[in-house]
Amino acid sequence: MAQSGKGRLIARLVGGIFKSSLERERDFFRRYRELSGLIEESPENMNLLVLRGELNLERRDYERAKTDFERALELARDLDEAGGWLVLEQVMRDRALYGLKLAR
Repeated sequence: MAQSGKGRLIARLVGGIFKSSLERERDFFRRYRELSGLIEESPENMNLLVLRGELNLERRDYERAKTDFERALELARDLDEAGGWLVLEQVMRDRALYGLKLAR
């Protein structure tokens, strides 16, 4: 019997919750590599730095998280001086401030 769309969604969600430690580790490194590659292409993108900082916090790599959050906040100051604030940038700045607090 074919599984309904709702059934497939529930199976994916449950599978995501009960991943093995190896699957979680692979998932982390995949996301980390993808974010790092995007940051290399666009080093002035504070949003990507905040996301990678949060990923580092998840791994309890506080030094790397701190570095990413501090760089994101430097970029936020540049935006502030240029008057280039948008809602997303404000939210990401707040997330960087909070993440930096946790990393310290």
